[in-house]
Amino acid sequence: MPVRRNTLAALAAAIVLVTTAAPASALAEDTRDARRDVLSGPFYTDDLPTRAEPGRRVGDITRTRVALGTDLVVTTSFRSLAAVGHQEYGWFVATSEDDFYWTASLVVRPGQDRGRFSLIDPTANQPGCGKAVLDRPGRTVTLTIPADCLGDPRWVRVANGVTFFVGESRIYYDDARRDAGVRHGWKYGPKVTAS
Repeated sequence: MPVRRNTLAALAAAIVLVTTAAPASALAEDTRDARRDVLSGPFYTDDLPTRAEPGRRVGDITRTRVALGTDLVVTTSFRSLAAVGHQEYGWFVATSEDDFYWTASLVVRPGQDRGRFSLIDPTANQPGCGKAVLDRPGRTVTLTIPADCLGDPRWVRVANGVTFFVGESRIYYDDARRDAGVRHGWKYGPKVTAS
């Protein structure tokens, strides 16, 4: 039975698409965020920030690394982590095991080097596992959650960002994966598979 030329062309095109498609997941994520992309907005509003603050170094995210092994480890680097203002670091973690996402936060009061950490699972429980460590000299914040606490997922997707309050007139934001942009909810990275 002869094979039609159109069938061969379609098969060849499908093979090219499958072999050249970008991977939907990786063993780790290493994302660079643009420098000088902090945005601010008025303190007393729910509106999204719109004013660019290119001179603002504190809270300006430069890089995020995500790895999943026996622990989920998310390390975020900043241009500066001076102990200025009220600081809130936030993460959303979507997993292969849950229909909804996990939420983690580290809230640090002005002038402090440690803060209050919380982790909330998709059903609003606080499992009491995980931690976030602020390293001011190293200019990093690292979230660590044991994989078994997350249900030993095959993959995770992480979204994260920071919010700073300085005084009572402006609030500053930086999303780790959006250059000069903030929306309601941080932007998710790719699926990171368990190593």
